[in-house]
Amino acid sequence: MKFLNKLTAAVLASVLCLTSIPSSPVFATEDLAVASENRYNMEIQSNAWDGWPAGPQVYAESAIVMEASTGTILYDKNIDQQHYPASITKIMTVLLALENLDMNEEVTFSHNAVYSIDYGSSSIARDEGEILTVEECLYAIMLESANECANAIAEQISGSVEAFSELMNQKAAELGCTNTHFVNPNGLPNDDHYTTARDMALITREAIKYEKFRQINSTPRYTLRATNKKDQELLMNNHHHMMSAYKTSRYLDDTVFAGKTGYTSVALNTLVTCATRNGMDLIVVTMKTQGTGETGVPTFTDTANLLNYAGENFRKVNISQNETNFRIGQNELFDTGSSVFGDTTPLIEMDTEGYIILPVNAEFSDASAQLEFADAESSPVIATLNYVYAGQNVGSTELRLTSSQIPEFDFQKTEDPDNTEDPETDQTGQKTLIKINLRIVGIVLCILVTILLLILLIRKIARDYSLDLNPVHHFQKWMNNPNSLINRSKRRYQIWKRRRRNWKL
Repeated sequence: MKFLNKLTAAVLASVLCLTSIPSSPVFATEDLAVASENRYNMEIQSNAWDGWPAGPQVYAESAIVMEASTGTILYDKNIDQQHYPASITKIMTVLLALENLDMNEEVTFSHNAVYSIDYGSSSIARDEGEILTVEECLYAIMLESANECANAIAEQISGSVEAFSELMNQKAAELGCTNTHFVNPNGLPNDDHYTTARDMALITREAIKYEKFRQINSTPRYTLRATNKKDQELLMNNHHHMMSAYKTSRYLDDTVFAGKTGYTSVALNTLVTCATRNGMDLIVVTMKTQGTGETGVPTFTDTANLLNYAGENFRKVNISQNETNFRIGQNELFDTGSSVFGDTTPLIEMDTEGYIILPVNAEFSDASAQLEFADAESSPVIATLNYVYAGQNVGSTELRLTSSQIPEFDFQKTEDPDNTEDPETDQTGQKTLIKINLRIVGIVLCILVTILLLILLIRKIARDYSLDLNPVHHFQKWMNNPNSLINRSKRRYQIWKRRRRNWKL
């Protein structure tokens, strides 16, 4: 009887398993498809900007395109929404390594660096006590996303992962990140480890200023030498499909020069990509991208579409070559010109490396400039021109004093043939020179010109509105006015004198 009961239970269990197996993947696939489609149809905030080119729909829940040199945001889809970043966290880790370490410095892997990472997560299987250089660690981090190497770099810089995480957060705040908090150098899942598409673009913008970062990122494959713990070399491959054909050549793009992939079950797919298009260095960040069994994961397709959108719809415009309202050049306002001082540069100059990003069908004059004066008196920068188009900041340039580059000129007496004394020394034996600081002269001239312009403006207003600004005329009118205080007082005084004479009579 017991055997029969067990047999019946086993048969029923088998039937239940057989009936549930086909339906579970189907429902899961349908749920994934619905979630992916919902993210695809989310609002794109930049498409609502007046006069801004409409951007493509993407499967990422958050996405941004930023032009690196100006910081201009070209595409905005939930860019301030917090997400788990996964391994794109390592861009910050490598940035701090480039700032704080020498590339030839040796890194010894601790027990914690090797064994604190999740089992099965990305690594290159380093051992406790193994020694690599900083440069080798960075190649392993960016190409193979090696979590133990990220830990080792963190400990090399700060002594511990916890202390390094504090440094990561300090650097993020310094770069203008407002929705980011890191607790590890590798991006392994943690509820307190999050960032946004905008903040990741800001971090990447800083990282690509380093030529070494670009060099490491753009390397398709790298051979790691044998070490004190490993007898064999290790070939490491770049997992970013737009720079490496390691798994597929479908997405290869020779305009892409840097980037990092990321994935965890909670973060889903994250991707950072940097490319040069139409003279612009573009940073694309996509976060929380999910594919389905039918369509695959469209992270690289999304990025390719965003790069095409930015390259085809925007252009980079030099400010100094197009600005006329604030133009300051040779032989113009505030220019010392050619004089007794010799050939000199303008006292005020505009930075020739300032740019703005505009839609291809927009004119430079369509952008409005706002002048912001600098606070620091010791800085050569006296003001910044910030440009706005369609309500968005699109770039800026600086106005600088150049008098610090102009030498001080010595004025001294010409030698008198009848004078036997040294004309270059006074009675104390010191050289007598008259020095003119052209920086001070320039500031004084600016003040005088400003006062002159104010006087001319006041006179023009007076003429337009028939205002009499002559104080003598106003005084004469006041004296001749019978109802003025002084005239009333004079009449009262005369009346009092007459009455006094009458009393005496």
